[in-house]
Amino acid sequence: MHARTAVRMKQEVAVGMYVDEDRDVYMIERKDTIIDIIRMQQKADLWQTLSVDLVDCGPGSREGDNYMSIIKRVKAHCKAKSVDGRNHVFTISLIFKRQITNPNRRRLFRCDAAFENEITAYASIVPVLQRISPYDLPYPKCVTAGSDEHGDRIVLEDLTTSGYAMLDRRDGLSYEHCIAVMKELAKLHAVSLAMKHAQPREYADVCSKIREIVYCPEAAEFYTHSLESSLRGALESLRYSNSEGELDGPIRAVEGLTGRLYHIMSGLVCDGMDEGWRVICHGDTWVNNLMFSADRQHVRLIDLQTMRCTTPVLDILHLLYTSTEYGMRREHVTDLLLQYRRSLLEALKEHICTFGDTATAASLLHHFAEHFSYQRLRAEYDRCLPYGLGIAMWLLPAVTFNPDNIPDLDAVTINDFKTKKHDKRIAQMVSNDYHTRMRDIVLEMYDQGVLQRLKSECI
Repeated sequence: MHARTAVRMKQEVAVGMYVDEDRDVYMIERKDTIIDIIRMQQKADLWQTLSVDLVDCGPGSREGDNYMSIIKRVKAHCKAKSVDGRNHVFTISLIFKRQITNPNRRRLFRCDAAFENEITAYASIVPVLQRISPYDLPYPKCVTAGSDEHGDRIVLEDLTTSGYAMLDRRDGLSYEHCIAVMKELAKLHAVSLAMKHAQPREYADVCSKIREIVYCPEAAEFYTHSLESSLRGALESLRYSNSEGELDGPIRAVEGLTGRLYHIMSGLVCDGMDEGWRVICHGDTWVNNLMFSADRQHVRLIDLQTMRCTTPVLDILHLLYTSTEYGMRREHVTDLLLQYRRSLLEALKEHICTFGDTATAASLLHHFAEHFSYQRLRAEYDRCLPYGLGIAMWLLPAVTFNPDNIPDLDAVTINDFKTKKHDKRIAQMVSNDYHTRMRDIVLEMYDQGVLQRLKSECI
């Protein structure tokens, strides 16, 4: 950082209050930034004068809950005079997302591409989907997404002011939580299906703006090494848990995935699906990207950095194999898929009612009911189960880390993955919960024949 920049940023402290003195001063947001944002939300002639007395900036997520950006909660204490001469005092709370400041980490984890993807999602994709949707989509309201003099930024409503909360990532989601997610995912996916039918050119234009940032040539080297590191960690965990030899077969099967995991995952995300199933997906539906209402009936999906066009079952598998425990899946997968299908058809019915005459609407709804029958949904889910295995290997360490023992990603290099230095670092930090979940998932995949299929098929 240049000295002039450092001085200017330190001066920002004078216009706000920073709640954690040990964290980067970059977290402070300027008063004029807040005023501009407030004016974006209000009618142009609402305020005769508007000032911000104090800006409180603090972490917008818990330690270890976010890896790809700086998230902060910004509370602004404001004074204003309306055009009728009345004085007003109020506080607003907003969520700011900024780029992480470490350039090496940004390059390695492709943070710039991810942030650009999310800006595009909030600025150019979600508004189009919401415009044609007869119901609200499950995203926080975006105040602005773009850049200012400090770089890229996304400003969102603070969902906690409406009673939403993020759960502890280490606790598996309950059946009730998963039902809420199934309903919202179905409504989200239904918008794509309806738009694809009614406005195919507009839909193609929207999809053309969505970039695949993980399973693409420019990302292949890093993510191949990252997944291989996760695979080695899973094998070490399985050997640790194999005290009585019951995991001998599963371990051999998982060993057979060495050198193939990125290719398998890429194939499931990008290829092999019926084009009639391809929809705009959230892409990263793990517990830290979900916020629930207190009654568990409603959920909001946050973090759109890996939004992608693919089969909708990947959003479901991503959720179940990163954020639930074995008992919940064993008891309720069928119920969850049935709920997803039911909600999908209900949402499509809302869309189709706006298309034209009753006979055409009935015929189209019948088509969707057959195309997305439970049998076909289950077959697509089963086909993509290897994705659930791969994403579990990749994310479970992050899901189960103790908040007091989080790896320093600023210090990671690609050579750490190549030389297995990263493997050793992570192995010293994983929890007993990680070992339990990994064992359960691998046994589940083995009992269902998924690992055997991966061995015999060229996926």
